[in-house]
Amino acid sequence: MNSLQHNLNIVFIGGGNMGQALVTGLLDSGWPADNIAVVDNDHAMTIKLKEKFPHCHVYSQSEAALNLADVVVLAVKPQVIQTACEQIAAQCQIKRPLIISIAAGILINSIDHWLGGELPIIRSMPNTPALVQAGVTGLYATEEVSAEQHEIAEKILCSVGDVCWLDDEALLDVVTALSGSGPAYFFYLIEAMIEAGKSLGLSETQARELTVATAAGAAKLIKQSGKSAQDLRLAVTSKGGTTEAAINTLQEHEMKKIIDTAISKAAEKSKLLANTK
Repeated sequence: MNSLQHNLNIVFIGGGNMGQALVTGLLDSGWPADNIAVVDNDHAMTIKLKEKFPHCHVYSQSEAALNLADVVVLAVKPQVIQTACEQIAAQCQIKRPLIISIAAGILINSIDHWLGGELPIIRSMPNTPALVQAGVTGLYATEEVSAEQHEIAEKILCSVGDVCWLDDEALLDVVTALSGSGPAYFFYLIEAMIEAGKSLGLSETQARELTVATAAGAAKLIKQSGKSAQDLRLAVTSKGGTTEAAINTLQEHEMKKIIDTAISKAAEKSKLLANTK
């Protein structure tokens, strides 16, 4: 981290799970706690935040925090983001910080309008593995965002996993469907595999341990090997073997078509939700 980034002041508007994950990731990556502030108007949450991040600044109102903000991360729920933006708009127009939104489905045009216009804004779509610093985030930036601000945003989001930059905001609907909702698909598969193992005689503990370790190992193998999913699948699938019997059953039920349809439906829903907010 260079000296400029080391001296940047980041303000999180909202201290929920994803905001907390990002603060934790920044602290673990060496970002100075004194340069991080979290604003949350829920009294119980501010108490929790002060206990969890004793060396960061925690506020119930945004005024004091925004006076020094170089970066503002909008980490509130989509249904309250308009109110949150309108409350900080005047100060943002004066300070003109980089705005990073992690609110699902909220278009940049809307955020820009609520904040008073012409601010550098990055819209992002992280996923829940960010809670254990193993997430992936899709990012899209407006033309007002400088190269340096691109780097800053990448540093912030990389603190909780990998990032993927997009050149079209509309593709965030695909990111939402693929990686934003994606953990649920894997959890569903894991859930089904555990149930299958139990039905064939394994205990709950045994089925869970074997399934979760297999999922983690498969993800690690494809990430580190550089090989395609197809190549790795074929390497396991011996002619006439057990894996082939299972894969043939999945193919008979058109599993790829089912997955394609499911992700397409999720992308359509993401687009619909964005256009109705």
